[in-house]
Amino acid sequence: MVYFMAKSYLKDVYDGGTNDSRELYASWAATYDKEVQKNGYVTPERVANALKDVVTDQSDFILDYGCGTGLSGSALQAVGFENIDGLDVSQEMVSLAEKKSIYKNLRVFDPSTEIPVHSDQYKIITAIGVIGAGAAPLPVFDSLFALLPQNGLFAFSFNDHTLNDPNYEKKVKSCLSSGNATILHKSYGNHLPKANLKSNIYILKKL
Repeated sequence: MVYFMAKSYLKDVYDGGTNDSRELYASWAATYDKEVQKNGYVTPERVANALKDVVTDQSDFILDYGCGTGLSGSALQAVGFENIDGLDVSQEMVSLAEKKSIYKNLRVFDPSTEIPVHSDQYKIITAIGVIGAGAAPLPVFDSLFALLPQNGLFAFSFNDHTLNDPNYEKKVKSCLSSGNATILHKSYGNHLPKANLKSNIYILKKL
């Protein structure tokens, strides 16, 4: 009997193995949870716990942008958040997220179009493991931040590969120095520890 090993996609993500991230994530969907969990993926839990510490009302509506298969939503739900909507570019990923019964609403959208969300619709927006190398480009940061109401929270992460590009940290510093936001949390810790990767997690409050 011949056994075939499942393809590993992590290297493709960080090395730019495809020009179309939707194509990559569609192919990866079926084995995504298993691969990232095998590598100890903990950034969703880190962000969820940091949010829990600064949010007074866990019934506030959250947009989990780039929700994928629902690992980030699962982490948010586990610490007590009740109203979570998911948005992603991959139908294959969202189809798996639907089976986890986490999200109030789930939508798939074309990343070449505007984000299908109204301004001030969500008090909290998360982008966990979403913006950066192999995923959403830096302008998505501004697009998501613009959707928040005053005093809304933006929780996100940049992994080591993303942090190698100084423009990502510059974007955060610019947002803070311009007076558009204040920082409630920033910490550097494990991302995919078995792959020797760490990440910064952030929570910004819109002013």
